[in-house]
Amino acid sequence: MTANYKLSSYIVLTDLINPEFDSDPSRLLYATRTGKTFLIKDRVYSNLKAGDFTALNTRHLATLIDLEAIVPADEDEFAEILKRNVAATADTKILSATIQPTANCQLGCTYCGQVHSKKNLDQATSDKIVNRIFSNLAKPQYERLAIQWFGAEPLMAYREILSMSERLRSHCAERGIRYSAHMITNGLNFKPAIFLKLVEQQIKHFQITLDGVGATHDLMRITKEGKKTFEIIVRNILEVTSLPEFGAEKCGIAIRVNVNRTSVKAIYKLIDRLAQYGLGGKGVTIDFQPIVDWGGNNADDYSLTKEEFAEAEIDWIMYAIRKGFKFSNIVPGRRTQPCMVVEKDAEVFDVSGNVFPCYEFPYTPKYEDARYRIGHVDTIDAVRNDKAVTKQWYEEIKTDVAPCRKCNLLPICGGACPKQWLNGDVACPSYKANIEDKLLLNHLLKQGGLSEAPAAEAA
Repeated sequence: MTANYKLSSYIVLTDLINPEFDSDPSRLLYATRTGKTFLIKDRVYSNLKAGDFTALNTRHLATLIDLEAIVPADEDEFAEILKRNVAATADTKILSATIQPTANCQLGCTYCGQVHSKKNLDQATSDKIVNRIFSNLAKPQYERLAIQWFGAEPLMAYREILSMSERLRSHCAERGIRYSAHMITNGLNFKPAIFLKLVEQQIKHFQITLDGVGATHDLMRITKEGKKTFEIIVRNILEVTSLPEFGAEKCGIAIRVNVNRTSVKAIYKLIDRLAQYGLGGKGVTIDFQPIVDWGGNNADDYSLTKEEFAEAEIDWIMYAIRKGFKFSNIVPGRRTQPCMVVEKDAEVFDVSGNVFPCYEFPYTPKYEDARYRIGHVDTIDAVRNDKAVTKQWYEEIKTDVAPCRKCNLLPICGGACPKQWLNGDVACPSYKANIEDKLLLNHLLKQGGLSEAPAAEAA
């Protein structure tokens, strides 16, 4: 029986755990095909690597097969993973839609690739977008509608958001369709009164960016008039998270930290500042992300290397955990798609009624060509571009546009960002360089490890 199996190519292996204290040490083996991690004796792994499965008893063999750490000997694993991804995407029960209700934004962030204008959705275009979503949602497979509000800065079109949300939410309620919504906002207009109105429309989860503290943040995220924003945004977050409705409605805020050689100097101070207010226990999380090129603006010229970011990220996560913040996805899980671009009916709507596959395309000069658009709400039922850039990712991933077919992390990243690969950039996620460390950190946390964090060093 064992001759019919081979060790999967889709595994990650850590260093030995405590070899100095254990005469028969183990490693963590992460089977990315299933997103499951388990301890395996090093001597057993050595046999598996050599293709000798005879030392395995029936129970252990069955476990490894179930975890897909070993697979049929004649299986084309890349083809199998891709087949499953395509099938899962086609069978999704969730309709995703991103609405960008304004082209306006107060900020002039140093790394933003968008060109802003003072234009909000008009009533006619709003109606067409909502009706387009209703049309897609009418397909029998969909059981849930997931809306993302994005921009420019979405809260510059606050009234339009409330009006459209009321229609979308009511439509779903009448038909027994589950509804959820989240928002990516710069936080400047994120006042308590506005937050409460958003929650009434089931917009409960928010992403807000803070790039370090004080002067560091304000070097990167200032208003177009050059005014500072850090203290305003922090005050808004504190006031909103202090509302009883924030906890009662199970709301959440993800603080995104965009990292380059400027913001990296103040990350520990930012964690300290957020921890000082007890935000880790209030449904606030932290997400560290490297700054990348956005539409050919070379925003990544001052970024850390992937290796530098990956090494530092582990320290930031450990420090934040010790300061009371929770990380539910230290180890990435199985992922059947890179993002919404591969979903047939997932669409992004801009303020002019254009329909895109990717939310980074609108308002970005590099992506003004028609090949980046699926269509327009006025004509999309008659004229639809199913070959818009990124929509053919499941075919393009088979080519040399990206090295994904040879990567052991494909089942947990899905190819990462198709847009970046198709732009000729390397889109590999940071965990490609620190996945072993993340596995060990996650294991340590499960064992009850990590003590209280020391004070941060001065930036």
